[in-house]
Amino acid sequence: MTVDLDPRDVWRIEETAQRRGITPGEVLRAELSTRRSHLERNDRIRARVLAGMTDKQIADELGVGVTSIRDIRQKQLRLPANRIRSERKTA
Repeated sequence: MTVDLDPRDVWRIEETAQRRGITPGEVLRAELSTRRSHLERNDRIRARVLAGMTDKQIADELGVGVTSIRDIRQKQLRLPANRIRSERKTA
């Protein structure tokens, strides 16, 4: 596999590998797996927001806090919140 990295990332990875006494490849694999899990979580949240679910419904379904869902939706995904429309009774 080929990965294009910024030189600063290469230096940071090499420094971390030296400090931990492991290979740079092991550090890179750990970082990529962490990034992938975050991307997968964000994809699950994005799909639910686009399906019309509220932050509370998403949080309940995924078992995390509403604040966490709101922060990811606003700051990372830049999606607006969904609101539950109150049904008005007409006489």
